[in-house]
Amino acid sequence: MDVSVTIERKEQYLRVIVSGENTLTNVLAYMDEIYKACLTQNVNHVLIEERLTGPNLDTFDVFEVVIKNFGRARTLGLRIAYVDLNADHSKRGLKFAENLAHIRGVNVAVFTDTETANPWLLQDLPGCAA
Repeated sequence: MDVSVTIERKEQYLRVIVSGENTLTNVLAYMDEIYKACLTQNVNHVLIEERLTGPNLDTFDVFEVVIKNFGRARTLGLRIAYVDLNADHSKRGLKFAENLAHIRGVNVAVFTDTETANPWLLQDLPGCAA
């Protein structure tokens, strides 16, 4: 595993900064860390700032990430704002992941910057506990 994960507790959410190589193994590993942090800190709002290098994950890898994580994300009622800060990455795979997660009942949205992600993350929606 070649990934660095920094998890910072903000007042109403977890801010997660991820850096390293963009591989399926690394993405699954940082998702595990986020899940554990949400459980231990009793938080269900998460801002992920991903700074991974290398090519995008392929469609099958994106599918695997969502399939392996949607159950626990839904169980915890997670609201996830995801920002990919690598300008070289195509956003097509991210939109696919966002749509697939929505189909599976996970409240996730993809953004291009944290300034746009923060208001969405913290807005009150029916069924969303702050």
